[in-house]
Amino acid sequence: MIRDAANTSIMGRAVKNGLISVNTINIRDFSTNTRMMVDDYPYGGGAGMVMEAEPVFRAVNAAKEQCGGNTRVIYLTPQARVLDQLKVEELAREEELIILCGHYEGIDDRVLSEVVTDNISIGDYVLTGGELGALVLMDAVSRFVPGVLNNEESSRFESMKDDLLEYPHYTRPEVWHGMHVPEVLLSGDHVKIEEWRHEQSLERTRQRRPDLLAVSRTVRTVFFGSAEAADTAAQLNREVSLYGELLDYNRNKLKKSRRRFKKNELVLFVTDVPDVEGLEAVTANIRSDGGPAVPVYIGEGPADDSGKCESILSDRGFRTEKSMRIGGRDISEVSLEIRKGTRGK
Repeated sequence: MIRDAANTSIMGRAVKNGLISVNTINIRDFSTNTRMMVDDYPYGGGAGMVMEAEPVFRAVNAAKEQCGGNTRVIYLTPQARVLDQLKVEELAREEELIILCGHYEGIDDRVLSEVVTDNISIGDYVLTGGELGALVLMDAVSRFVPGVLNNEESSRFESMKDDLLEYPHYTRPEVWHGMHVPEVLLSGDHVKIEEWRHEQSLERTRQRRPDLLAVSRTVRTVFFGSAEAADTAAQLNREVSLYGELLDYNRNKLKKSRRRFKKNELVLFVTDVPDVEGLEAVTANIRSDGGPAVPVYIGEGPADDSGKCESILSDRGFRTEKSMRIGGRDISEVSLEIRKGTRGK
């Protein structure tokens, strides 16, 4: 099943082009008996069979020999947190992954506790085997490998990045069965189109997945300092959120104006000014209703005292997260760390 899917469609093209590689290991090849069986009756009785620990242990070790001893081992099980976009992006940063697929009633828990690093579910239901779950994970992760998608923007700019459902899509003809394409999409005004798409994402999420709104955050990126700080802030803002707003606090007009951020707003303070006085001056007229804030310093070395920066924002009413240093780090890595650290807070 895995091999067939890995040679089909987008994933198959990625394999053919050498962008990703998929190797399969049959656990039966590591059976400890002449009949090549890898399952047995469960202790304590009950329906079904349980996969034995030793064949699984040997199979995983064989995979580690191919990949490397520190490779993450993922077990597909409904007894885990359901896979989401943050986890997908996190796993996509790994060079190699080992996915363990169970069968029958499951796998001897002793080997799971010894070899598995990540338990992942694709939903609150039970399948006959882990292969379908593995394929879901493989497909989701492969989308973030450069070159797999023809349009690189497709993987980077997903509304799920903001914990929102995607806006509706339309193509030709303009009128179909009496239904018209929304006029704003024909206007050519990209600012208004982005605003419409954001509104539609919010509305669809309210109607279909209101639970996501509890963890969704509106992102505001406050920046001050050099032109480099402005460029970095723009990159980070776009990586953290599809709909984030940039606020240039080099402008005196903004610094002098009073602004209160709401509890559901995540505010990033991005600068290359290595002193707390700069942050204190910029935030003099800023207050928050208890929403999260992250101080982000773009320099190579540490800023003044990060604790003081966090204390300043705390005094302004923010729930301050740990300060971040970018230095030579990849912006997407910093973005993922920020999103993971502030999700649902």
